[in-house]
Amino acid sequence: MKSARGLNRRAWLWSAGCVLGSGTWSRGDDKPTPSDRAQIDEIGERARKAGLKPFRTSLSPHFLAIGDAPDPFRESALAVCESFAKVFVPYFHDRGFDAAMPHERLAVVVLRDADSYRALAADEAGAAVGGHYDLDANRLVIFDFRGRRDQLATNAERVNSFTLVHESAHLLSYNCGILNRRADTPVCVSEGLATYIELWRPRGRDKFGATNRPRLKALMEAGSGDQAWIPAADLIASDKVFDADATVQLAYAESWVLIHMLIKTAARLPALRAYLKGMPAETSEAKRLGHAEKTLGSLSDLDRDLKRHARHELASP
Repeated sequence: MKSARGLNRRAWLWSAGCVLGSGTWSRGDDKPTPSDRAQIDEIGERARKAGLKPFRTSLSPHFLAIGDAPDPFRESALAVCESFAKVFVPYFHDRGFDAAMPHERLAVVVLRDADSYRALAADEAGAAVGGHYDLDANRLVIFDFRGRRDQLATNAERVNSFTLVHESAHLLSYNCGILNRRADTPVCVSEGLATYIELWRPRGRDKFGATNRPRLKALMEAGSGDQAWIPAADLIASDKVFDADATVQLAYAESWVLIHMLIKTAARLPALRAYLKGMPAETSEAKRLGHAEKTLGSLSDLDRDLKRHARHELASP
């Protein structure tokens, strides 16, 4: 998601390994709807003001991809989003969520390189990791990492794939009935969902809910540090732990443990559905904690169970 946390995510990645009238269209599955045209006009105007060349656009049944990236890269990203959505919606629907694709296409801005990304998004955090999901604009913005000339460039394909899947998880979570964009969703919840499914690849072996060992690595490393565990109440009440270098990787790891345990534990899954569905719009630590206690139960008990679940996953083969 869009925040300064991207710079910290860069370290984790390394350790883990058109304005419509003047733009050009490539092949697609259908003609743009009025909603599509509105998004294309807005994004295209931003590109023009940023000094970028006219964007090209591709359409699929559920997404529109627009940007200055070469056609193959843009259309490849579009295909991954479609494949991902075909897995995402049934997975959560089968687990009792009111999951469905929205009626309007979701926008994915696909840019040529980090220079185009900075010009359009002005987001140094996202430039460190390949892109971001913009909650306010409700769109995904990515760029091709292969043009970089730093240590991450050697893993550019992996960074491209990771960023697209992780940020698409945010895009779909907020548009397919899992999370509410108008609610005060704790970062540990949105990032927990994204880390729960970020290992998925179109032709890979990892499925949703697979043990996320790169994230668990942060738990192992934290065991010898000053702070080996962030209490569940603190994780839910405040997002500050995601903004501090000392705690951000541990926060991501525990977010994965939180969502993994709540989804994988049949007795807790209904509570997770109630928790997400009733998320309050008002932003306050008291509201967050009160709603969590009401739906998820005692947070001290939750903290105990999360530690147990983390130990179990760390010990699993």
